[in-house]
Amino acid sequence: MVHASAYKDPHHVMLFFEEVNNPADNEQCLTDRFNYYDNLKSNGKVVISGNFWNQDKNFVIVSVSDDNELVQIIENDPAIKQNVLELVKAMPF
Repeated sequence: MVHASAYKDPHHVMLFFEEVNNPADNEQCLTDRFNYYDNLKSNGKVVISGNFWNQDKNFVIVSVSDDNELVQIIENDPAIKQNVLELVKAMPF
């Protein structure tokens, strides 16, 4: 059983994204997104990221201090802001 306060402490979350719009039409947005997560990786916030083989889905595993930080990371994702990708699942662990 997970207590309501469990995710106020540092934890990892696996984020799954799917394409909403054709990414070929949004190359600059995806470049901005790559740079965004690369910067977070440099700051120790991204553990790993990648794409699923032959699918329009990708994932990012982030390390956050609490769920407020997680929300900020998601809301500042350039592809989320521009409706190129959507978050379909977040799995804390």
